[in-house]
Amino acid sequence: MKAAVVFKQPLLWFFIVGLALFVADSRLSNDRSEIIVTPALRDRLATLWTTQTGLIATESELNALVDNWVKEEVLYQEALRLGLDQGDSIVRRRLVQKLGFIAESEVAPAPELGQLEQFYQQHLADYTLPERYSLQQLYFQRLADAEHALTQINAGSAAQEFGESSMLNPSYAYRSALDLNATFGAGFSDQLASLEVDRWQGPLQSGFGFHLLFINAVHPEQVTPLEAVQQQVLLDYQRAQQINARDVYIDRLLENYSIVVETQ
Repeated sequence: MKAAVVFKQPLLWFFIVGLALFVADSRLSNDRSEIIVTPALRDRLATLWTTQTGLIATESELNALVDNWVKEEVLYQEALRLGLDQGDSIVRRRLVQKLGFIAESEVAPAPELGQLEQFYQQHLADYTLPERYSLQQLYFQRLADAEHALTQINAGSAAQEFGESSMLNPSYAYRSALDLNATFGAGFSDQLASLEVDRWQGPLQSGFGFHLLFINAVHPEQVTPLEAVQQQVLLDYQRAQQINARDVYIDRLLENYSIVVETQ
């Protein structure tokens, strides 16, 4: 039989491909069966021990660390051999997270003051304090009691004579709408928009009951100067640079892939 005819036989190619896969799997299996404990690994385990305990590992402690690592590595390699990493959302998420950290790990040069100022101006809303309230409150379990107290206060009685004890403070200073909602319950701050300053008003309902409020002041939005938040701006800038580095890394990877979206 001629060589050209032989190589056209499907069974022959099936045998060749099967043999190649067997050899490849055999070599990979041999690689998995060999676990090497390098001096660098021992040093890394010793450093990790010192970081966690603040102590230098003794020879016996280091040997125990190595033994534990070997057992863990055996379980890890066996899990890979069995394909336990496939289709596991937790493993997938961890691998994606780890590669993301690698993509963000490139050390960027320290920004100049001009770069920080530009970043600060571009994200000014992040460094602007929202509208805030300074106020006093009287708490009541029943609506009727709150209404009666307000009538008496408007008639000249001292506000300190009214109100029931609760876990709430009698006064709050410089609290934003978000802060007030966190303290009194969702939507509480919406009721303050129609209130006046320097007089007792209400009752307002919260997640606790009913309240009379005396608004001492409404503090408008206030931009925090760069000098006061420069360290935070620096941290935000560095984080933005890390995210940008990761995005660039992903964009470069996408150039090597063909994305196919199948339709039903």
